[in-house]
Amino acid sequence: MNSKTIKWFSSLLAAIIIGIIEFVRHQFLHVISMDWGNLIVAAATGVLVLIYFHGIFALLENLYGKLQQEKEETAVLQERYRIARDLHDNVAQTLFFLNVKINEVEKKVQEQGVYLDAIGEIKDAIKMTDEDLRKYIFILQNDVRDIMLVDAIQGYLIKYEAKNHIKVNLEIVGDVEQALAQNVKKRLFRIFQELLANVQKHAGTEDVYIKLEALDKKFSMVICDHGIGFMLNDLNSKRLSFGLKNIEEDAKAIDAKLKVSSAPGTGTTVIVSLIVRQEECDHEK
Repeated sequence: MNSKTIKWFSSLLAAIIIGIIEFVRHQFLHVISMDWGNLIVAAATGVLVLIYFHGIFALLENLYGKLQQEKEETAVLQERYRIARDLHDNVAQTLFFLNVKINEVEKKVQEQGVYLDAIGEIKDAIKMTDEDLRKYIFILQNDVRDIMLVDAIQGYLIKYEAKNHIKVNLEIVGDVEQALAQNVKKRLFRIFQELLANVQKHAGTEDVYIKLEALDKKFSMVICDHGIGFMLNDLNSKRLSFGLKNIEEDAKAIDAKLKVSSAPGTGTTVIVSLIVRQEECDHEK
């Protein structure tokens, strides 16, 4: 019911109710006296009008709540985009400047016949920091717009394979796009990016298996590598804990379960699973 319909219906409601009740009352004049008839008309009209406007006010409160939520979400998205722009314009440019300067230092040192491992380590650290920064800039920017999860993953993997020389086998089962709401897709894509970054940094592998499955109101994302693996107790180390914390927060935000399986020499398998909430998908269609 749109606002115009509500306005006209509200204006005519009392007259319609009184007219119907008066018509009914006149059919029973031989039973109901005039005084009692007037009382019944007033009481019935008041009750029905009260019920109607209670529903209207509940509808308006719900709409107001949604508008406030959309307003807050828009403000958050705008702030994310601003932060992404500032990171690109300031921090990313500073890293580029540092990389240029360290290359100049390396060249000067090598001209003197000296080779320092520390310079290479600094260059690697700058490169890794730049890659992480650009990943998070990408995440912040893409939170602003809707995504197709499968397309986003496939596009990401093309660059990932070429850059890191890691072969990725992607398997898709079921209609992933139809099953998931937009906010879930975005969180899953962030989890996917973080997990792939961990593979590149820590796994020491040349191949990765990824499976996306949406069946029977359930969704799961499996990422399995055949790398060096690690002891699960090492997840608490500073080297791994920050990335895992981000993954856990994103998983918790969409009520997803996170399972990590690994051991030295056997690789690592991460499973993200959740129950598909059909009402959220229907709301977005």
